[in-house]
Amino acid sequence: MNLVTDILILTGLGAFSALLLVITRDRLEPKTTSLITLINSQLPQTQCAQCGYPGCKPYAEAIALGEAINRCPPGGEQTITALANLLGREPLALDDECGEFTPPMLAVIREEECIGCTLCIAACPVDAIVGAHQLMHTVIASECTGCDLCRDPCPVDCIDLIEIPGEEIQAEFREHSIPCINCGQCNEACPRDLQPQLLYWFRESDEQINALNLDNCIVCGLCDNVCPSEIPLTHTFRVAKQRKNTAKKKAQLATETEQRYLARGARLTSTSKRVATRPSRSTRQLLLATALSEKTALSGETALSGETALREKTALSDKTALSGETALSGETALSDTKNTLSGDEQP
Repeated sequence: MNLVTDILILTGLGAFSALLLVITRDRLEPKTTSLITLINSQLPQTQCAQCGYPGCKPYAEAIALGEAINRCPPGGEQTITALANLLGREPLALDDECGEFTPPMLAVIREEECIGCTLCIAACPVDAIVGAHQLMHTVIASECTGCDLCRDPCPVDCIDLIEIPGEEIQAEFREHSIPCINCGQCNEACPRDLQPQLLYWFRESDEQINALNLDNCIVCGLCDNVCPSEIPLTHTFRVAKQRKNTAKKKAQLATETEQRYLARGARLTSTSKRVATRPSRSTRQLLLATALSEKTALSGETALSGETALREKTALSDKTALSGETALSGETALSDTKNTLSGDEQP
């Protein structure tokens, strides 16, 4: 009895320990974002291959293994600086062999000149071109990354790259000569119970302004009215919110672009597996001989069937003729019998 009790107690302790470990793992599990994912998040996701790699993700993998961080023309100096800060490397000038920095571009097809060859559709790494064979093609503007990979395959040169006008925002904070005196009056004036003073101090830190709930700021201007140093707090918060929203939209667009790029790669891989390879010469000869043999056998069976049908038709004709003759003979015999009977009845 004591042994059974001990076993039950140990089983219960084991089950409780397992449950505790599961709860602890769910509560305390650290974020395991890989270095490649962090690097890839800093790249512009244009999938232009100017860096010498087929896409942004392969380039991120190469950077993690030691590749230079200055091979992304679409990202330019901003991307190089972000990668240098992330990896603890020295910022480098953009590699001239990869190309020059250009602002965001958009591919536009002159539709009246398009011949519907579908070559640009096959070249687009993010499936941003729609159309069909010998029908007009067009570019989905919201999904185009301006990679310029569609122009070279075009046989009639009907694709142009145009610059996308950037959003007109106040990207810079206003400088102020009088520093903050840490009076706290702006905190008391805020109707949303925020800390404008700390938000102003940490305006350059995305992590800090998120922790301080910048999104809850309604940009009412009350903090400006009470600030003895006349610091443009409202303008500062407006610029910070605009920067954050722009970065969020850019990150979302980059994620969607990468998903389309990966989906296209998976589709091409699946398609290539379904494409039959050209058979060898010996295999073709064997297939041809087999087809000829089957055709010959089929012809023989057809001829045999024809002869059988002809014999059956002839036999049917003979049977019909014989039936006709038999019927005629019967009628003749009946007629003779009638004539005989008629002759006997006469005196």
